[in-house]
Amino acid sequence: MRSTRLDLIDAALKRVGNTTATLKDAARTRLNRILQDLHQQWDWPFLWLTATLTIQPNGLLVLPADFQKPEDTESLQIFQTGGVAQAAVVHEVDHRTFAMQAANQAMVQATLPKIWTIDYASLTGRVWPLPNDSCLATLRYKTFPSDMPLTDSTAYDNDVPAFPYDNLLTDLLFEWAQSYEVDPRRADQLSLNESLVQKVRGSAFPERSYPSQIPLDPLVFSRPAWGTKV
Repeated sequence: MRSTRLDLIDAALKRVGNTTATLKDAARTRLNRILQDLHQQWDWPFLWLTATLTIQPNGLLVLPADFQKPEDTESLQIFQTGGVAQAAVVHEVDHRTFAMQAANQAMVQATLPKIWTIDYASLTGRVWPLPNDSCLATLRYKTFPSDMPLTDSTAYDNDVPAFPYDNLLTDLLFEWAQSYEVDPRRADQLSLNESLVQKVRGSAFPERSYPSQIPLDPLVFSRPAWGTKV
């Protein structure tokens, strides 16, 4: 059975020998920051989601509120436009490439867009060429779990974090709490935690849970003409 947030905090503080209410309150905030760092700094298989989005005729699409980044450059795939089933990939490009493509294209509108770019500040995307009609698409992306609010300590304590490696969370909290006790073992625990993170990273991804190879950019590389049968 997975540990709750309170279980993780209690286990860490008991190892330090300081279970005061003041330190426990501080540990709740610290656990949120630990989870934030783990979710942002590394990719984990349980953070990848697929959402259905609408690409508007003006070329805009609103990304999910928990969007962090797409899985790869082919994560946006159209499956319907104007009520007609489709199967098309919209390739992600950087802002400069997108602007150059849009400026150089004589065709400003098409049945299906070919490229898109992301505005991370506004959590929106833009596609080109502009579609003739609204398109429905799926987006495979990395989610960013929000903090568990501290306003309700009971709800906080009973919550089970999405991050599934309980021992790692306990050890990270333990090393943080050691600073309050000027514990001479802290340096050793910090080194141990770094090794544990790498060990968990090495075993976290089940086979085929994530693309093993990054595909070549189809806007740059294409099928060679030589060797093909006519």
